[in-house]
Amino acid sequence: MKKHIYIITFLMGILMQMFLHEPIYAQGIILVNDTIDLTPLIPKTVNILANDIIPAGDSIRIICGGDGYVSITNQSGGSITFIANYLDTWGWGAPPVVLGNYHVWDYTLQTSATALLVFHIRDNSYDSLTVNNINARFIANGSHFIAPGLDHGRFEVPKFSGKNTIFLSTLWIGGVDQNSNLHLAAERYGQGPLNGVAHSKFDFYAGPVMDSTAYSIYQDTLWNYIWNLKKSEIEYHKAHWSDAGYQPIYDILTWPGNGNVSLGQAAQLAPYFDRNNDGIYNPMDGDYPLIKGDQSLFFIFNDDRGIHNETQGEKLKVEVHGMAYAFDLPDDSAFWNTIFLNYKIINRSDKVYYNTYLGTFTDLDIGYPFDDYIGCDVERGMYYGYNGTPIDGSGQPGTYGANPPAQSVTFLGGPLMDPDGVDNPRFDNTGHQLCNESVNGINFGDSIVDNERMGMRKFVVCNNSGVPNYMTDPNYAPEYYKYLQGIWKDGEHMLYGGNGHSGSGGTGPECDFMFPGESDTLGWGTGCVPPNPLNWTETTAGNPPFDRRGMGSCGPFTFQPGAVQELDLAFTFARDYTGNFPIGSIDILGERTDSIRKSFTTNLLPNGNSFNGVDNRTGVSLLQVQLFPNPASSRAYIRFDGSVNEPVSIRIINANGILIRTEKRTSVDRMITVDLTGLTSGLYLLYIETKGQAVTKKLSIIK
Repeated sequence: MKKHIYIITFLMGILMQMFLHEPIYAQGIILVNDTIDLTPLIPKTVNILANDIIPAGDSIRIICGGDGYVSITNQSGGSITFIANYLDTWGWGAPPVVLGNYHVWDYTLQTSATALLVFHIRDNSYDSLTVNNINARFIANGSHFIAPGLDHGRFEVPKFSGKNTIFLSTLWIGGVDQNSNLHLAAERYGQGPLNGVAHSKFDFYAGPVMDSTAYSIYQDTLWNYIWNLKKSEIEYHKAHWSDAGYQPIYDILTWPGNGNVSLGQAAQLAPYFDRNNDGIYNPMDGDYPLIKGDQSLFFIFNDDRGIHNETQGEKLKVEVHGMAYAFDLPDDSAFWNTIFLNYKIINRSDKVYYNTYLGTFTDLDIGYPFDDYIGCDVERGMYYGYNGTPIDGSGQPGTYGANPPAQSVTFLGGPLMDPDGVDNPRFDNTGHQLCNESVNGINFGDSIVDNERMGMRKFVVCNNSGVPNYMTDPNYAPEYYKYLQGIWKDGEHMLYGGNGHSGSGGTGPECDFMFPGESDTLGWGTGCVPPNPLNWTETTAGNPPFDRRGMGSCGPFTFQPGAVQELDLAFTFARDYTGNFPIGSIDILGERTDSIRKSFTTNLLPNGNSFNGVDNRTGVSLLQVQLFPNPASSRAYIRFDGSVNEPVSIRIINANGILIRTEKRTSVDRMITVDLTGLTSGLYLLYIETKGQAVTKKLSIIK
């Protein structure tokens, strides 16, 4: 019969360790507390009596009692096999210290004693971004921000304040094969379709796709890991890798640049600079990880490891490379209150998936979770949560009180649209915004063919209670896929107004975005015909504030075998203290999102540095050029380090992020003259690109 070790709180555990080496005396018995290191899922056998004193020949019995994270799988006398096996409760991500005890009865002496067991759980399956004003926890299997064992998420703003705005965020993906069979992987709370025990049933698993026979608890242990690196640490490595006696820090040394091909893993995994171009990541050769931001967390997960117990969906065999990152820019309120997440989703199967959708599901809890509203901004490609009452909560721990904040999730860039052989425009011949994917997508009208990326294409609100079943959280894979397409569980398309369904006040027309307010000025979400009335919010729907969660998605697209699609997200926080409830916080959120989107699309930070370090669309490295004079009036010059025997493209972008002009050269003999005729005074960005390299430069024009 499985027995369990009694769990005491982590804080109590730290205090108890002060007495760890104090022996416990009873008549004729001396027990010494034990410390045991455990790696999740890996059994470890320990003789817990090895350092104890028990009179020889005495008859004893050992009892371990309680219930918790660490289990006993075998016991023979004092030799006990322990395992940190809590996948049936909270999954990976348990406390680093777990306490238990063992009780020894000596029948000969008719006495007993109890000693402490201290388990150090070597679990690196979760880590946090903390470089700016946010403390955000990411988990290697893709269930982000959840804080195991706690009743709230871990998206803490301000960091270390105890106040959180997000409980959970996860990835959804679904498509159909050539036989019209649905393949889908998604996560909510790990409860499965029947809403069982939370965090016990999963579709995604940590690690890369590999041969089916190669999956094991040892591979799980290896890949349930978050690589946590700072830009400064990588710069130090770049400067000192060749120094005598130098040793890289652990996360640079173990960076998963290469997979184990003998296990069926891909040869190239995490991105890195390959100094000698040998295709092998070796930091002692001067290789180094390529990260984004000033702090970055990297992790890999897949849907192929096991059965899809969350959705009961059929596997896609996708591998997801996640990179969460943030910038240390305290003087810029937008970047100081935003973290970013880049997903690279790779189709490792031999199947083509048609009508594929990508989505992100977020449970938004603005402090107190039961007084919230939710909405979306179509043209900014974001959805957001905000308080439905002027005071958040009623004084409970972790609530914001007066002047509650707003929290958004923004689609900076979704998957590539299916190729059509043209550079799709953003504006018509009169300069007006077109009513199509360019409303919140990127790379439209930039003179590059087939590089257009979708933005948020659908937004659905689902509730955990209080609404008809057809509008509650999805249970099985077909229902998840319907939500990705903006269709309710009963098959009805979302309708404008009310709560988006004919049985819940929806009057039509069919729509793609719930609660957009007045943000869809072109009516893109209603077939390019603006509805009447234009404004649609939870307030106009007459909803009482409650617990809110939503799902934004983009698609459809065709997902080819071996193809890589990306999803770039920003999570932004805003709080207004002027008392302008609730518009104040939402307005600040919009302003910050505008700033973030501009930096992302122009690849330029407020301090003049590159947003990505590498081009966010093509993965090219930084191009070294000089731009002069600056300011300029009629012409400017771009000087290269040497001759360039390949095409060069120059795009001029104004301060509003609008592409003004594109120039191309078939080759360059060190210098390019840029004609500024027709450009008015102001600040411009020059995006200069050659094959394999690119850079963005600021140019001031004074006429």
